[in-house]
Amino acid sequence: MTPRADLSKPIPDTGGINFYTADPDLSYHLRQSLSTEDFERAHDILTRMGEVASRQMDELAQIANRQGPVLIHYDKRGQRIDEVEFHPAYHELERIAYEDFAIAACTHREGISGWSEKVPQSVKFALAYLGMQAESGVFCPVSMTDALARVLERYASEPLKRHFLPALTATTMDRLQQGAMFLTEKQGGSDVGLTATVARPRVEHVQTSLEDALQPEWELWGDKWFCSNVSADLILTLARPEGAPAGTRGLGLFLVPRTLDDGTRNAYTINRLKDKLGTRSLATGEVTLHGAQAYLVGNIERGFVQMTEMINLTRIWAAIGSLAAMRRSFQEALTYTRGRIAFGRPLAEHPLMRRQLVDLLIEVEGCAALAFETIAVLERVDRHGVEEDRRLLRILTPLCKYYIPKRGEYVTLEALEMLGGNGYIEEWAHPRLLRDAIVNVVWEGSSNVIVLDVARAIAREGVDSALFAMLKNRLQALQHAIVVPVAQEVETLIHQISERLRSLATLDVESAQLPLRGLVERMAQLTIITLLLEQAELELLRGPQGTGKRKWLVALLYLHRHILVHPDGWAADNDPTVLNHFDALVNWEAVPLQ
Repeated sequence: MTPRADLSKPIPDTGGINFYTADPDLSYHLRQSLSTEDFERAHDILTRMGEVASRQMDELAQIANRQGPVLIHYDKRGQRIDEVEFHPAYHELERIAYEDFAIAACTHREGISGWSEKVPQSVKFALAYLGMQAESGVFCPVSMTDALARVLERYASEPLKRHFLPALTATTMDRLQQGAMFLTEKQGGSDVGLTATVARPRVEHVQTSLEDALQPEWELWGDKWFCSNVSADLILTLARPEGAPAGTRGLGLFLVPRTLDDGTRNAYTINRLKDKLGTRSLATGEVTLHGAQAYLVGNIERGFVQMTEMINLTRIWAAIGSLAAMRRSFQEALTYTRGRIAFGRPLAEHPLMRRQLVDLLIEVEGCAALAFETIAVLERVDRHGVEEDRRLLRILTPLCKYYIPKRGEYVTLEALEMLGGNGYIEEWAHPRLLRDAIVNVVWEGSSNVIVLDVARAIAREGVDSALFAMLKNRLQALQHAIVVPVAQEVETLIHQISERLRSLATLDVESAQLPLRGLVERMAQLTIITLLLEQAELELLRGPQGTGKRKWLVALLYLHRHILVHPDGWAADNDPTVLNHFDALVNWEAVPLQ
C-alpha cells in the first residue's frame, strides 16, 4: 500500500538555511587560498553574511524586485531632475553590501573587517557569492564601483585619485559615491569601435593654478544605450576626441561625475529606464550627454585598453553571479526533493532525480573550481605582478565569463523544473534566479564576443601556452595511483586541443571562427577537470582526516559528463556506483577509500 503524504507538513524550501555553513565547497576553496589566520577571520564574516543573505537579504530582494525603480523626470516646478526612486528595500540591500560588509571597498582600503592590509580577493568574492544567492541586482553597482576604483588606481592622475577614490571606496552610505560604466551605444552594441560619442576640449576652461587642475577639461556629446546603475555618482565612459581616428584606437577614457563640485547637475539626461527581463531591482537606463563635463583618465590614446581593466574585472563578477545562482538553485532543488514525497518516497530517493541532482552538483563544484582559481590568479597579479600570472589571468577571465554563465542558464532552469509547478511561481526564488542568471551571459560581452576575445588573446599574446603549461605542470605533479592514469589521459587531450588551436592559423578568417565556441568550451572543461583531479588527490592523501574519495567521485562524474562521454550520451550510463554515495556527495561527507 502506498503511504499517504503528510498534508500537515509545509512544502519544503531553504528558509533559514545559512548559505555559507550549508556550502562546504566554499570553505574548501578558501582554505586552499588563505592562511589559517585569514581563513578563521573570513569564516566568522562569511558565517554572518550567510545568515543575513538567507534571511534578511532574501526577503528584501523579493520586495525590491517586485517594486522596482521609477524614473522621475521633473519636479513639482517643472524642472528637469531625472531622479531614480528606489523602494526602501533596495536601499537596505545597498547598506548591507556597501556598509555592513564593505564589499566594494574591502580590496581597495586597508583595515576593513579585521584585516590590517587589504582584504583578499577571494574573501571579497565569497561575500558577494553569498549575497548574490539572495539578490543579484544590487551587486551590479557593487561590482562596477569596485572595478571603477581599480581603473582609477591604475590609470588616473594623482590629483584625480585624491579627489574621487575616497568617496568611491567609502564604507558608509552618507559618504559613498557609487560607480557605473556607460559603454554600449545603440549603433554599435558589442562593437565598441563604433562609439559615436564625441569629446571636445572645454572652451571656457583655462587652467590658471594647481587648484584648477581638477576642473573638468572635456565635454562629452552623444548617447549611451545600456547604462546599468544609471543613477550612479561617478561614470566611466568612452568617447572619441574630435579628429581622433576611427575604431577603438581613437577612443579616450573619461570620468563623468553626476554632480559637479559647485553642486549643479552635470549635463546629461536619463531618457528612460529599461523594462528588463531580470535584475529588476536595478535601474538600467538610456542616457544622452549634452556637453557633460568630464575628466580624462590616463593616456588619451589608450582609452579602450584602459577600459578593459574594468570590463575584465566585471566579467569575473558576472561569472560569480552565475555561480551564486547555480548554488542557490541547487540548494533549493535538493531541499525540496528531499522533503517532497511522491510515489511513496522522497523525490530525492528516485534514481532519475538523484542523477539529476548529482548532475547539478558537479556543475556547481566544477564551475566553482574555475572561478576560485581565476580569483587566486587575480590576487597573485595584484600582489606580485608576475608576467606569467598576468597572461594566465588574461585567458582565465574570458573562460570564466564564457563557461560559467552558460552553465548557469542550464542549472537554474533544471533546478526550476525539479520543483514542478512551484518552481514556476513568482513567490519562489527560481523565476528570479533564472532571469537574473540569463543577464550574465549578455553583460560584459555575449558568448560570441567572449570567444573572439579569447582568440585575440591567443593570437596577440600567446596566452594559450600559459594556460596549457600551467595545466600540464599540475597534472604531471599528481602522484596518487588512481589519479595518475586519468591525469595522463587529460594531458593527452590538452596536447590535442593545443595542436587544434595551432592549426586554425592555416585557415582563412571565416573558417577559423567556426570551431571557436567548441574549443573555448573545451579549454574551460579541461581546466576544470585538472583542478578537480588536483583537489581529489589532496583529499585522497589526507586519508581518514579528509572526505576520502568524495572529490575523486566529483572529478569522475565531471569527466564522464563533459569529457569522456558514454557513447549513448552522458545520461545513458546505468552504472549506479557513484549514486550509491549520493548522500555523502550532497552532504559533503566522507566517502570511504575502499
